[in-house]
Amino acid sequence: MKSLGVLDRYVLRQWIATFLLSVIGVPAMAVLIDLSEQFGHMVDRGVPLRDIFLGEAYLFPAKMAMLFPAGVLFATVFTLNGMGRRNELTAVKAGGISFYRLIVPMMILALVAVPANFGLQELASYTTTRQQELQGLKASSNATERSNFAFASPSGWTWVGKEIYRSPGRALGLLGEGPAQPGHPRWSIMADSASWVRPGKWIMHGGSTYAVVDSGDVATFTFRHLVQRTLTQPPATMMNEEKKPEELTIGEMKAYVDQLQRSGTRLGMLKVDYPLKYAIPVACIIVALFGAPLAVTNPRAGAALGLAIALGTTLVYLTGTQIMKAIGGKDIVSPIFAAWSMNVVFLAIAIVLLFRVRT
Repeated sequence: MKSLGVLDRYVLRQWIATFLLSVIGVPAMAVLIDLSEQFGHMVDRGVPLRDIFLGEAYLFPAKMAMLFPAGVLFATVFTLNGMGRRNELTAVKAGGISFYRLIVPMMILALVAVPANFGLQELASYTTTRQQELQGLKASSNATERSNFAFASPSGWTWVGKEIYRSPGRALGLLGEGPAQPGHPRWSIMADSASWVRPGKWIMHGGSTYAVVDSGDVATFTFRHLVQRTLTQPPATMMNEEKKPEELTIGEMKAYVDQLQRSGTRLGMLKVDYPLKYAIPVACIIVALFGAPLAVTNPRAGAALGLAIALGTTLVYLTGTQIMKAIGGKDIVSPIFAAWSMNVVFLAIAIVLLFRVRT
């Protein structure tokens, strides 16, 4: 920080202090609101008080990840708004420093906030799952079995079975059918049981394989043990547990969406949630570019104007995102367009404001 100028260090201190206050305080308020709304329902369901409050603590990272861009916006707007009220903007411009040069440190920090938000989203996927389990909103992720399951693997094979156990990895009454390929036999496998012996490897026990050719002829082979190379997914994946977007990392979200698409499930708004995991962190730099020129439109205005700008922008962004998410879920527009539309709108407005701002 010593290599930075006096003005840069001053701006960074003001920005970081406001950012930390916002990125902790705003999500904390959101958690308290959620607690006030859900407390009575959870008590009625018999959730222990310890699990209620611990669950809300686990909810905090998810709220922080969602409102991270709001923290960047608050920090940018209040830093510049405060400098305007204290006539510091006038002094800076009188010293020959342009508005664009002044906001460079803030834009760098907003850019750093993008990967930080990605990391926070990954952490929130774990904590949200724990919150859901503690408060009885979903079955524990340690549930060990499922009956009458079906699973479509990436290899094109479809599997059904009577029972599957997470630990030990074991399936009973397994039936698999391969994809139809012109000029090749279509394979089916029936096995009394199957064991998950190591990552990526299932062994079938006591069964038969069937090869059906285009002419209708069937070739049958029996086996005692068979290594199945077309099925590499672990038992937990094959159990097809219903998951919410906030419970999944980016990689898990992509795999989950692909799995549902293979099984023919209608995704709805879920297909917008995946690109949103990229769009929301990128919003950190976009809202900073948007808020900076807005904050200096009336340099002598009070703190109320800065608060109005920050809250209004946050509300419009979140509301617009939810509206576009619903539209994308109905296939009216593409999921990618729905997820990134608010970023595009705010970026376009930001560019116009930055060109019009008095430097």
